[in-house]
Amino acid sequence: MTADAERVPVPRHSDQGTRPFGSRELPRRRNTTELYDQLSEVLRTRPRHAGEAYQLMREADRLLSTLDHHLRSGARLPEPWRQARS
Repeated sequence: MTADAERVPVPRHSDQGTRPFGSRELPRRRNTTELYDQLSEVLRTRPRHAGEAYQLMREADRLLSTLDHHLRSGARLPEPWRQARS
């Protein structure tokens, strides 16, 4: 994470009232398209062993939670989704 990155509280899950496992706060991303791209890259990665698969799934969960938070806060849809709507 860069020194100038802002920190954002993790959104609370309405069904459990808890934060995602293992994370107190997340770095703020510049936009939803960047989050979407990062999430897509993580989901395309093939793990070489179970430990790597676990790390990738946690990272995917973190990115998806952050993307969800941004969208629910009124951010624009990621570029691929905007293009699909037209």
